[in-house]
Amino acid sequence: MKNLRITLGVAAIAIGSFAAFSFAPAKVDSKVALQDFYMNPDGTRGAQVTGSTDCLDESSVICSQQWDTSTNKPTGRNIHYYPRP
Repeated sequence: MKNLRITLGVAAIAIGSFAAFSFAPAKVDSKVALQDFYMNPDGTRGAQVTGSTDCLDESSVICSQQWDTSTNKPTGRNIHYYPRP
């Protein structure tokens, strides 16, 4: 009988620990939000690109690129170049 109580007690602790970590919210920092934004002429981030970018990729000046909104820095991917129509 004593062994059964010990076994049930250990099982209750294990189930309680599992349940506590299963429903805990994820850290916000672990969720990366990658979005495309237009670049302003001075190199700062402009408006968010909605749909497909309207950059024509006809120069070497960056028109839009992908940004990591959790760090507020460009990722260096999905780069498109000026001019815009």
